[in-house]
Amino acid sequence: MEGKVFSEQAKTVLLSRHGAGIVSEYKLSAEQELILRSLETNSEAEVRVVGQLGAVGNSYTYGVAFLNQSIDFWGIEFPPVSQSEKDANRVVLQCASCKAREMVEQSDLESDVYLVNEGIVRFCKSCGSSTFWKRADETGEDEAAPRQFDEAQDFPESPPEESIDSPADLKPTLVSENRRKHVRTKVNFKGCIRSFAHGDDIVACEDISRAGLRFRTRKHYSVKSDIEVAAPYSPGSLNIFVRGQIVHVEEVPGEKYFRCGVAYARS
Repeated sequence: MEGKVFSEQAKTVLLSRHGAGIVSEYKLSAEQELILRSLETNSEAEVRVVGQLGAVGNSYTYGVAFLNQSIDFWGIEFPPVSQSEKDANRVVLQCASCKAREMVEQSDLESDVYLVNEGIVRFCKSCGSSTFWKRADETGEDEAAPRQFDEAQDFPESPPEESIDSPADLKPTLVSENRRKHVRTKVNFKGCIRSFAHGDDIVACEDISRAGLRFRTRKHYSVKSDIEVAAPYSPGSLNIFVRGQIVHVEEVPGEKYFRCGVAYARS
């Protein structure tokens, strides 16, 4: 961000077909372009900074995306993206400056950056510069904007009496409309739940929002138990844990695992 030319040996905390999550000691700006070099293959690729995912001390975690989306930089065969996943990632974004709208298909990295920052920086054709964008249904100007995901179909249950601002907004309801304050996004990555009862538990995250997340585990958690959670999680890497609480637990019929809802602790 200071305009200096630099080179550093960075660490990846997340690999994606679209790019990576990297840890840097420099403050980078969204839409900034970099050259990423693999120390294993010595191959290079041009990437752009999608946005910041977190920070610990003097280290910063960023999501970076390949400029050439067809490149096979990692030499990894990622599972194909299903049509339902493509539909879930297709959202209407609105420029905060000129109010222009565009239908875009967000990558997994862009979705993560959006959730962390409650918006995303991208180039606006009307403004001619990079501006801050939010989903049209979150601006309050279009009640009919499409929703990304409604989990009511997954877990039928009687509607809770609590306000949707409470941790109980992680509980499913029978209503067909999305009554949640925070839109939830389907994900498929590992997380780590740290608790006094079970230690570090590596779990499978199913969806996430600004208020919390849902995961699958074979360990039985108690409702209202305090935890720390890192999601996504990469073993042996710099992972950021935040405080939370288990607000919903249910055993999946016929299976040997539980589905749990987490509400992040309010600061």
